[in-house]
Amino acid sequence: MSETIDLKKILTPEFGAAMGVEIGKAIDKAMAARATVADPPPYNQIHGHGSLFGTPQVSVDSEVISAMMRFTGLADVLPREGVRTLEHFLPFITGIDETSSTERANECGDCISGETEACIQHFPTGLVCRETKSIKIQRAIERLNNGDIDLQLLNQELGESSPWHPGWSPTSANDIMQIYAAWALLFELPPLFANKMTTMLYTGNPTNNNGNAYREFRGMELLVNTGFVDAFANVTCPALDSDVKDFNYGDVQTATTPTFYELLEMAHWYVMNNAIGQALWPVSWCVVMRPPLWHIVFSTIPIQSVTAALMNTSVPANFSVNLDGAAMLRDRESFRQQMYIPLNGMNVPVVLDHGIPESNNANDSNLAAGEYASDVYLVPMKYLGNRDAIKLQYKDYRWINGEIAATDGLLGNFYRPSPDGRFSWSLVVDGPCFKIQAEIEPRILLRTPQLAARIQNVKYVPQQHTREPGFDDPYRFKGGVSTRGPASYYH
Repeated sequence: MSETIDLKKILTPEFGAAMGVEIGKAIDKAMAARATVADPPPYNQIHGHGSLFGTPQVSVDSEVISAMMRFTGLADVLPREGVRTLEHFLPFITGIDETSSTERANECGDCISGETEACIQHFPTGLVCRETKSIKIQRAIERLNNGDIDLQLLNQELGESSPWHPGWSPTSANDIMQIYAAWALLFELPPLFANKMTTMLYTGNPTNNNGNAYREFRGMELLVNTGFVDAFANVTCPALDSDVKDFNYGDVQTATTPTFYELLEMAHWYVMNNAIGQALWPVSWCVVMRPPLWHIVFSTIPIQSVTAALMNTSVPANFSVNLDGAAMLRDRESFRQQMYIPLNGMNVPVVLDHGIPESNNANDSNLAAGEYASDVYLVPMKYLGNRDAIKLQYKDYRWINGEIAATDGLLGNFYRPSPDGRFSWSLVVDGPCFKIQAEIEPRILLRTPQLAARIQNVKYVPQQHTREPGFDDPYRFKGGVSTRGPASYYH
């Protein structure tokens, strides 16, 4: 004889609370089982035994200066949008063709009809994970002795405006150097992300994915390109092609047929004509290039712009052009200070980006020692006046809060989104030690590739190459130590 079970008597609030405790214990056990926290923790602390300033801390100055180069570039000026989708598909109308080339033979016959063609482009998100070193909270609060004073960091390597920064600040300016967890999250992690993402912005390619453990979005080298195909039919869509020109290692200072400025202005005119012809006007652009190249370009614009103005002019043998040196110097300083290039009657802003790949004689046989080459981008920022032509999208992890709330906050002990949702923080615990893992899933969405241009292989020969922030860059300088031995005393 079967017995009827009254679920209302079993599924009581007390039962739910007890199950919540058991689930919490199970999660604790699972997290501990999979934890890879180093033991002992590899400390990189500011205070205490073996810290960055270690034994001599009794006599160091309280003000600390960071000599690290900042990562800056196009991503800093892009609008941002939180999403939940792993993939995004953009639809385009690429053309309308006649279905016949034969006109009707009689007055009541059929007319020629039209056939519309369309193209879909695919934009997947990337996935990058970085983590802090393992932390033991009992060690993180220690001071070596009474001489282990509070320190103040005067400058930050990455500010909150960077898309690769978690997006919040410590409670006071001094906390970042006094609280190890704040230091690890807000000072050490952002450069790790910036080093990866600044380069991926240009070289990202989903063919480099490692399943779902590591993914890349489509970078600017793929987005500002030719040879687009439909994401599903694999049919070419040349209407979406960007204007890609090859300067063929011409020297930005000395090449004359054409000059760099002539080629850039032609590219701008080409995509501007696209915008007008496709009823997408008005459009605003920015020119993106590497900092060493810009230092040369803004000095060449005054004379090369004059050359460009005369390029289609028939000049008689006895014709002369008088240049006002003072006026050209004023133009040069205006271009440098206000960061713009005049193109076809528009002052186009310039953005300097460390992430654009740079070639040299070590990796490119077309270059001699002291010569460098990189691409220059003409990027549409707005179309139809105020619509975003390009944006940085990211998975908005604030949706995790709903999952956490559904467990009465239980999961909040392990997972938390950053304030604006760009980062997901995960806690990995092993006894008294823990580390914090951070993930970001972004993509670059370029809505109007046919309004973008790229000039490839622009050569430049700076008097001195500037410092760079990239971890593998030959012009990155660091040094020093990450730990110091504990103080030794005689008893």
